[in-house]
Order: sequence, then structure tokens, then C-alpha cells
Amino acid sequence: MTTLESEHAMHVQGTAVAEPAMDVERVFERCAQALCRYFAVRTGDDEHTVDDLMQQLWLQARRKAYSVRQPNAEAWLWRVAQNLLRAHWRSRARRPQQVPLADPQLAAELARRFDTEELPAEVLARKEVRDQLLLALTALPSAEQELLLDHYFHGLSHASLAEEHGISERAVEGRLYRARKLLREKLKHLET
Repeated sequence: MTTLESEHAMHVQGTAVAEPAMDVERVFERCAQALCRYFAVRTGDDEHTVDDLMQQLWLQARRKAYSVRQPNAEAWLWRVAQNLLRAHWRSRARRPQQVPLADPQLAAELARRFDTEELPAEVLARKEVRDQLLLALTALPSAEQELLLDHYFHGLSHASLAEEHGISERAVEGRLYRARKLLREKLKHLET
């Protein structure tokens, strides 16, 4: 019996077959921008490679839609994205020079400094610092990524974020706090 035949048989028996696929589709759509950023930072903004990796990720998500449990779908997508990127670099035998590489020492130093001080603009303007921050930021789950980008890069106030997300300003403060903490953790354990 083929996969399509078995899916049809389950549907005929009253099992909602399309449900898991719909969930994976929703999770993929919700995370798509964050996943694109993840690939873009790690491929030197190579648009064609990003498109190819996103297409491969989508195909794997569709193929495995019935075996991935909804609460784990986003984490599963991120693991697949990491594996696709590793396979891409293995097939190419090396990374292009314009792709930022993790510098664990610098990233750990940034994490330590973020705990104790606000970094001056001239430090944040350095390319190697920006590279480490981008690598850590794009490794965050999509919700935290979007929140940090909206607040720190797009300048949205707590009030604007609260309105956009339908939550209180106090809840925005809490989410930003947790997102910054998660960013510091990613910096401490940075991988590409």
C-alpha cells in the first residue's frame, strides 16, 4: 500500500489526516522569516542558496508532517534547518569568506558584558561584534527573534508591541527580558 493509499484509508476510517499537515504548515509559516534570516546570515545573504534551503526545509516538513507532534514542530524545524545547512556546507567542501563564523571567545565576552553593562555604540558597530550578535539572534526561536528585532532594530515601543501582540506592556517587558536572557545564552554557547 502506498503512502497516499494509507492516508486515504485512514481518512475513510474517520481519522483526520490533514490535521497534522495543517499544523506543520502553520508552524512553518509562522517561523519562515526567522528561518530565512538564519539561512541568510549563515550563507552570506546568498539569495539562491537561501531559497534552495527553504524549499528543502518545506519539502521535509511536508514529508514528515504526519510524524511530527505539534508541540515539537518548531524545534523540529530548527533542527532540520541546522542539518540542511551542515549538509549544504559539506557538499560545498567549504564556506565562502563573506559568511560570518562563530567566535566562541568573543561571543562569550559579549554575553558577559551584556550581563553587566550596556555596550557602547562603537563596540556594537564593529563587524565582528555584529556577526556574533547576528549568529546568536538568528539561532533564537522565531517569536523571540521577532520581538527583539521589532524592539531593538525597528524601534517599536513597549506600547506598540503590546498592541501588536494583544498583551499588556508588562507582558512585553517580561518577554523582552526572557528573549534577552536567551540571546545571552546563545552567545555563551554559539555555534554556526
